[in-house]
Amino acid sequence: MSSVATPSQPSADGLLIKLNKRTKRLSVVVIILTLMFVAFSICGLLLLRWKLKAIEKTQKDLAFDQFVAGYNAGQDFVQPTVNTIQFLRRGYSITLDKVEYNQNGLLLGGQLGNATQLWISSLALNFSARPYPYKIRDKWDKDGAGFFPWWADDWSIGNAQTTVGILNPGGTTAFEVTIPNVKQTSDSIQIAVWFSGERYQYLGK
Repeated sequence: MSSVATPSQPSADGLLIKLNKRTKRLSVVVIILTLMFVAFSICGLLLLRWKLKAIEKTQKDLAFDQFVAGYNAGQDFVQPTVNTIQFLRRGYSITLDKVEYNQNGLLLGGQLGNATQLWISSLALNFSARPYPYKIRDKWDKDGAGFFPWWADDWSIGNAQTTVGILNPGGTTAFEVTIPNVKQTSDSIQIAVWFSGERYQYLGK
């Protein structure tokens, strides 16, 4: 009579070994997934930060462009060029017959013209030698981008004022002024011009 062999039951040690192997494999998978999640999270944060910086730069560039456009539209400028009529806004003009660089700065002399029908009295003529706006972009950013819709005085090279007094309708009057701190260099500058203190009266009144 033949005997039937019964399958042997796995020992507790064998089951424990298999369980340890599966646990180790699961731990490795969990570690890999965790590392992948962390890596993807870091990449996502870096990408978000890069996009935010790009948006911020675009906004600052747009704000600076608006500043420059407003600055150029709201200001009269003349070039240090002799014997050339340079027209200002509102019907006025400047013709320079003297442009000299000396130890005191930039000497400008010439005629201020009035093509309007207005008598102007108590007139002061202001000059400001300035770098072009793109030259002061770093200062504009540092001083607070978007908070300076106007030109700050400390961005200028030098400022000067001269009293003109009376400017008759259709007439001209002479002026001479020295803008300090201006030297003859290869760097181009702008010379902003504006009136102050003036009083207006229509011709015939």
